[in-house]
Order: sequence, then structure tokens, then C-alpha cells
Amino acid sequence: MQPKPPRPTGVTILAVLAILGALGLLFSGAALIGLGLLLGTLAATVDITNAINNAGYPGLSSLGVGTISALIIALGAVFAILGILYLAVGIGFFGGKRWAWTLGVIVSVIGIVLAIVQLAFGNYGSILSLIISLLIVYYLMRPHVKTFFGKGTLMASPATTPGTGSSKP
Repeated sequence: MQPKPPRPTGVTILAVLAILGALGLLFSGAALIGLGLLLGTLAATVDITNAINNAGYPGLSSLGVGTISALIIALGAVFAILGILYLAVGIGFFGGKRWAWTLGVIVSVIGIVLAIVQLAFGNYGSILSLIISLLIVYYLMRPHVKTFFGKGTLMASPATTPGTGSSKP
């Protein structure tokens, strides 16, 4: 069994960014779930529907407070699940786990698809997200990165003959 190569610096950076993103997503998810629960409990005591209508969102107020509260809780749950997913990717990247490489590629490809959909609907700010996701997929496909995750093979230096340590055949 060959020894595991050292962790590339880029993988360390991606791991730290994934964990930071996970913390943000987990916090956002918890905040949205709390807001949805609070909105649901306040619906009985405050006329929220009229407040939403007066704020200039008559279409939203027609949904009803219970539906709005459920949608906010569902969105919070999606954020929390994504946060857990990113946390797993970050921890797996630090450990060089094979599944983390696969999960990192899947998450990046999902990011590419979402950015393209956003671009199609006119959100031109998502071009940065598209570029970052493309760069992450490109980096994860690099031979030395795949080797670190156990997805590729270590390549011997062409200057030496294996087993001899010499450049002479």
C-alpha cells in the first residue's frame, strides 16, 4: 500500500470554505425555521395578513399566514440540509476521503446547474457563482488532487527508474 500523498493546499482552502459556508447555511436554516415557527404562533394574535397586504405584497398575503410560515420553515430545512452537506464535504476534504471528492464534485455540478438557471432568468450576478463552481470542478479533476482522494494513481517521476532511484536505465 502506497503512503497517502500530502494534502494539496487548494484542498485545504476548499475544506475551510466548505466549513465556513456550512456554518452560514446552518445558521440561516435555524433562523428561518425559528422565524417560520414564530410567524406561525403570532398568526393567532396579530393580523399579519393585513400587514403584508399593506406592505405592498397582496399576492403573498393571499397565501395565508399558515402557508407562508410553512414555506419559510421548508426553506430553512433546505438550508439546514445543505449546511450539513457542506459540513460533511469540508470534514471529508480534510481527511482526504474518497466519498468527499465525489460529494464535492456533485455539489459543484449542482451549483453550475443552478447558476445557469439563474442566468437564464436574468440574474447576471450568478456568473461569479458559475465561474467558481467550474473552477472547483476543474481543480478536483486535477491528477494530484484525485490522487490525494484515492481516485487516481501516483505517477512516478520520469527522471527516475522505479526501484533504483537513478535516472539511468
